[in-house]
Amino acid sequence: MAVTYFLISLKMTTFVYPKKNNMTPEITNYIGYAASIFVVTSFALKDIKKIRILNLIGCAFFVLYGIFNGYLWPVIIPNGILCFIQVYHLIKKT
Repeated sequence: MAVTYFLISLKMTTFVYPKKNNMTPEITNYIGYAASIFVVTSFALKDIKKIRILNLIGCAFFVLYGIFNGYLWPVIIPNGILCFIQVYHLIKKT
């Protein structure tokens, strides 16, 4: 009785994007620092509209930072989602 074993090979798909980034690493770091400043400052405020606006700006800068640093998806995805949440709440309140 012959037993045949099948080996299933799964390859992880890697997305390769051409690097068309003309930004210097220094400018990219400044975008990251600006994003951090906006997000941290938003925690110091009491007015919810100002909090949401500053946090939206910070999250948008983090999305740019993730894109210019070579598509850092763990940075881009959550901050992109937070941008939409902030815009939703800003529109809903108005």
